[in-house]
Amino acid sequence: MSQNKKQLLIIVGPQGSGNHIFARIFSMHPNVSGWDELTENYWVGHQREKFAPYWWYPQLMKPEVFDNSQYFVTDVSYPYLYDGYIIKPKILEVANIAKSWGIDVQIAVIARDEKINRLQQERIRKKSTLDSAKDYINNALLTSEFPVNFLSLETFFCYKTNYLKYLEKILNFPIDHTSPEILKFIDDQSPNAKYIIPIDIQSSDSIKGIVGEDVDLFFNPTLQRNKDDQFE
Repeated sequence: MSQNKKQLLIIVGPQGSGNHIFARIFSMHPNVSGWDELTENYWVGHQREKFAPYWWYPQLMKPEVFDNSQYFVTDVSYPYLYDGYIIKPKILEVANIAKSWGIDVQIAVIARDEKINRLQQERIRKKSTLDSAKDYINNALLTSEFPVNFLSLETFFCYKTNYLKYLEKILNFPIDHTSPEILKFIDDQSPNAKYIIPIDIQSSDSIKGIVGEDVDLFFNPTLQRNKDDQFE
C-alpha cells in the first residue's frame, strides 16, 4: 500500500461474525472516514452505512465519495438479508471502480468459529448463509487481485488492544488503539460464551493426565526418583 495514495479498506464477513465490532473500531480513528453513526451506537442497520447503495448498484458510486480523507473504511456482510431477500453484495465491482480512480483497495475478511457463527445465524435468522459466504470468500475474494487479510473475532477478544496494534501494522491502516473509546460497547466476555456449555469428562482426559504427569517428571528428575523408589 502506498503511503501517498488514498486507501479503502473493505471489511467483509458472514452475518454474525463481528461486522459491527470491527467497523466501529476502524471508524474511530480521526483520520479515517468510516461509519460515524456506528461509533455512537451499539447497533445500526447496514442500510444506513454510507456505501450501502453501492453494494446493489456500484455504478452509483462517484469519485467525490473519496474527497474528504486519505483513509476510508466500509463494511458489508456477505450475504445479507434485506426485506426478506438474500442479497449478495457486489464487493469486487465496488473495489474495481475505486481502483480505477487510483484508490488503493484492500479487503479484510472476518473469521469467527464456524460452529458458533452457524449457530448464531440459525438462532437469529432461522437459517445459515455461512456456506454461501465461505464459497464467495474462497472462490472470489481470495482469488482476486486485491490483497486480503483476515480479522479474528476470537483473537480480538483475547488480546484486545494488542491485537489492534498488530492489525495496524499488518494492514498499514490507522487504528486508534490508544483511545479508551476504542472498546466502547465491548464486554470483557467473548460473545462466544453464550454458545458454550460445560461438557462431561471425556475418555481422552485420563490419557492427557498421564501425558501431563510424564512432562512433569521430565522437567523434575526428583519426582522421577521418588516415583522409582515406590517400586524398589
